[in-house]
Amino acid sequence: MKIYQTILFCFLSILLAFSALHAKEKTLPEAILKIIHQPKYEHSTWALYAKDIQTGEVFVDTNSNKLFSPASTTKLFSVAALINAYGDDYRFKTPVYALGDLQNGQLQGNLVLVAQGDLTMGGREGDSDKIAYTKLDHLYANNIPSVILTKENPLHGINALAAQIYQKGIKEIKGDVLIDTTLFDTTEERGVSISPIFLNENLIDIIINPSSIGQIAALSWRPKVPGYEITNQVKTVAKDEALNFEVSSDITGHKILVKGSIPIDQKDVVRTFSVKNASEFARAAFIQALQEQGIKINLPEEKASPAALLSPLSESYKNLHPVALWTSPPLSEYAKLILKVSHNIGANLIPFLLAIKEDKKSYDDGVRMIGKFLQNEVKLSPDSFVIIDAAGGNENRFTPIAEVQLLEFMHKKSSKQFQHFYDALPILGVDGNLEDFGKNTNAVGKVRAKPGTGISYNLATDKFFLITQAFGGYIERKNGDLIAYMLAVENGKMDTIQDVFSFFEDEAQISSIIYNMSENINKTLD
Repeated sequence: MKIYQTILFCFLSILLAFSALHAKEKTLPEAILKIIHQPKYEHSTWALYAKDIQTGEVFVDTNSNKLFSPASTTKLFSVAALINAYGDDYRFKTPVYALGDLQNGQLQGNLVLVAQGDLTMGGREGDSDKIAYTKLDHLYANNIPSVILTKENPLHGINALAAQIYQKGIKEIKGDVLIDTTLFDTTEERGVSISPIFLNENLIDIIINPSSIGQIAALSWRPKVPGYEITNQVKTVAKDEALNFEVSSDITGHKILVKGSIPIDQKDVVRTFSVKNASEFARAAFIQALQEQGIKINLPEEKASPAALLSPLSESYKNLHPVALWTSPPLSEYAKLILKVSHNIGANLIPFLLAIKEDKKSYDDGVRMIGKFLQNEVKLSPDSFVIIDAAGGNENRFTPIAEVQLLEFMHKKSSKQFQHFYDALPILGVDGNLEDFGKNTNAVGKVRAKPGTGISYNLATDKFFLITQAFGGYIERKNGDLIAYMLAVENGKMDTIQDVFSFFEDEAQISSIIYNMSENINKTLD
């Protein structure tokens, strides 16, 4: 009898637990249930957590203490750690030193640019205090259509340094031109070199346009750097034929081949090539910039390796004044770039910048510093997050509560620092990654959130697969209060890469519903 009673008790406990979970889901507004019960979410798991950070009122709470893949909402944590360590007014200062005697305009020695981890090196700058971005950045050109390039010259910073050097009276260099990248260990992350030196994020932008059907397409690229050449084998095809490109290179990365097809009705299609040696790329660009200023360069015939040349000299920089200095916009602008366009390279640069604050040089050291920040400053439980990739790799995990805690922490910063962080987030229906979403909602301009997307390809079915789609950020109420929130869905159906935009729109709609709930705009929601 006792056995049956025990079995009955266990069964009732399970039934009650299931009923409680089911009841909790039922408390969601009908408008949200309609979205999350679409067929594409048949096998999905959702998390929603939204909290007024002034009053503590919770509007939505579903699976808020479960670990979810946050994708690029990880960048909220990385950027917060960077701002906490450096301050939002920090500016990168990249010096150039003349190592040798300068007489009658002639430098008897080497010219050395000492890279400082400046992500843009002036390549996105319209003025000294702003960094330009578009709603769909060139970082994603090889995976997502409709990329828009910024208008700024990718070599602006390097050209400005060359101009300063000429103005200092250096007209000839009898030595080498070097790039010192010893600040931290250059590492490849997500197929792109993360180095102390960046020119155009160490990418070559390739722009393709149709010509006449059956003929070779029109192709241009930027930045034009000596020693790099592109062979064009892209043909123009009819408008109903495939848009298809393949970009490859020789082992050095200097000879690039682009082949494929472009339909006659396409325009300004962008692809990128990641340079194989960032220091070599920057050196070639710097020599070109110096020569364009009219500076004569007599490179040594038998050139020692850059490492051999720099090793005994790097300590001497401390005793010299630079002959040129490039000063970046404030760090708040870099935060904006990283968050507005989900800049993976910039986010994966952050661990290195954190590491050098403690005289360390590796990516792993910097990720550990993010962990220390989250535990010691934000007071997150170490069991509430997993960070392997600072940009938002699929291995990462956060609970929605942890993400909201981070957002609350940033809100407690000084009003100026929080405003910079707040302004760095994409705005629903207005700019960044959210410019094209939620445009038909009441929440346009009221939601500032970092989206994150993880996609894989199911080789067995030849279909794409949504690993995760997440939003994390703030919703502004009419009374000025802010709702901190995270919503995420894992495991969604998709047939083509274009389907990803529907997941963005669904979460934009849910964000708007939460806004409506907080304002009682639609009392019939549930």
